[in-house]
Amino acid sequence: MSSFDSNRWYPIASTEVLTERHVYHTSLAGQELAVWRDDNGIANAWENRCPHRGLRLTLGVNLGHELRCQYHGWTYESGSGGCTFVPAHRHATEPSKACVTTFPVRESGGLIWASLGAPVGEPPLIKTQTSGAALTFLRSLPFNLPAADVAKGLLEAGFRFAECFDQDPGGAGLRQFGDDSVGLTLGENGRYGLHFYVQPHSADKTVVHVNALLHEPVTHSFLERFSHVLGEFRRVLERVRVEVPVTTALAARKSTQIPVPIPVVVASPQTLSAEYRCKVTSRVQETGDIVSFALTPIGRSLPQLTPGMHVSVTTPAGIVRQYSIINAPHEREAFLIGVKRELQSLGGSKSMHEDVQEGTELKIAVPRNGFPLRRNGRRPVLIAGGIGITPILAMAQALNATGDKYALHYFVRGPEHTPFQARLRSLGSNVFIHAGLDVAGTRQRLEEIVEELNPAQIEIYTCGPGPMIDTVKDVSCKRGIPEESVRFEYFKNTDIPKGGEAFEVTLAKSGKTFVVPPDKSLLKACWDEGVPIEASCEQGVCGTCMTAVLSGELDHHDTYLSKRERESGKWIMPCVSRCKSKKLVLDV
Repeated sequence: MSSFDSNRWYPIASTEVLTERHVYHTSLAGQELAVWRDDNGIANAWENRCPHRGLRLTLGVNLGHELRCQYHGWTYESGSGGCTFVPAHRHATEPSKACVTTFPVRESGGLIWASLGAPVGEPPLIKTQTSGAALTFLRSLPFNLPAADVAKGLLEAGFRFAECFDQDPGGAGLRQFGDDSVGLTLGENGRYGLHFYVQPHSADKTVVHVNALLHEPVTHSFLERFSHVLGEFRRVLERVRVEVPVTTALAARKSTQIPVPIPVVVASPQTLSAEYRCKVTSRVQETGDIVSFALTPIGRSLPQLTPGMHVSVTTPAGIVRQYSIINAPHEREAFLIGVKRELQSLGGSKSMHEDVQEGTELKIAVPRNGFPLRRNGRRPVLIAGGIGITPILAMAQALNATGDKYALHYFVRGPEHTPFQARLRSLGSNVFIHAGLDVAGTRQRLEEIVEELNPAQIEIYTCGPGPMIDTVKDVSCKRGIPEESVRFEYFKNTDIPKGGEAFEVTLAKSGKTFVVPPDKSLLKACWDEGVPIEASCEQGVCGTCMTAVLSGELDHHDTYLSKRERESGKWIMPCVSRCKSKKLVLDV
């Protein structure tokens, strides 16, 4: 095994350890890491140190979209690591420029991977999987040995694991993948096997993560045999090292061992905690009114991207607009977005079409995901209309990459109005284009589509013009598909109120009370009072500002909440929604 390379991907945990609202503690080459997943499913790998006073962030609290340090309550947002709240400066619009050092992170093969530098490509998975076989994570186990010794031991003695499969060790095949991964194959054509991934925890400690290649579910007896063999294998390796005379071992170590370097970590410079400066590196005219852009970050790498994400772009005209990210999983160099020119544009799409060329620099906010693709065992059915294809296309590409079954139905005015044609063709027979249908024809086709679906086994994702989304929801519910299984994202809200009656707001956690006047939104009234509610679209579309409600009769005007969520009375989108009663109590 070669010395530690800070620009490579290394496994740091199983995806199973990132349970809801948990913060996991591990190390990579001596660099302590706080690893956690936010409520949008995005994994973070951060330096395990609060920039304020240095307390370990793994002692803190995962708030869902932020991590809060337990010492003085400073909070840092998912993705950027930028500080969002300082209790001592609770009324400041920018409480601090402090930023946690973040590291590149990926999820692949049931493992979380990280790098301490600038990795190229994707994590190096072992390629021994045969047709019909499935990978199952088994266990992570620490070894009190350097990573090189563990990798060498696996390569030389890994045949011992053949007994887990009741196979002859003589027929075991062992192969090294990269510098620190070992694959064990057994049976005819490598039908069974184990994949060992080595994590250099520190100079004298290594963690081994193991996946099993199986054609049937893991049994309790198999897990018992495997745990016994793995434990005995570790004891043998560690015993060999301990039995060497201490003076000899120390001398050999002093003269021959190459120490694993502990990297010096320098935070990426940022003007604002949640801001990326990007250069436009590609502009493609997809159709007569749709242009796609590649926005390459300047001085920063792309964060973890998940299907359904959007970014807030400040256009050259100074208007902030949200655009969905269309990246496929392998596209890691730039944010890819599509922008349709709207006839009534006030400086958003008009400015993007007229003012943005290759070489233009734009400011964007850290990506958010209010429309995530859920992996819950249901078969996804994707339905898009017009520019609504952008988040749907990202979902389709992700499903295609993992071999999941899905169908994508795309409604367009005509062939000449179909953007991203090369990407759509790459999805093969999963894509169905419906062109030139009027309102009645679109409804009839949607009814035909959902009639073929099993309501208990599918989940619908739809994005496009508001009337089309409403039709999808209507025909789906009439087919018996549960409301919570119809996921949607509007690009525009036509129900934003111009005013309303004044009402009183009480903040339950501080006891503060103030009045929202008729000519001001609840969100802006909260901001005026120093309440740190995060927002993005300010149209009730993206869900960023969703706030918990304890009491009050709500007047909903958003497009984000489901019918059930509205009826519960527990949530409000303060950017557009108001209160019908005289008093509203927020859980803030």
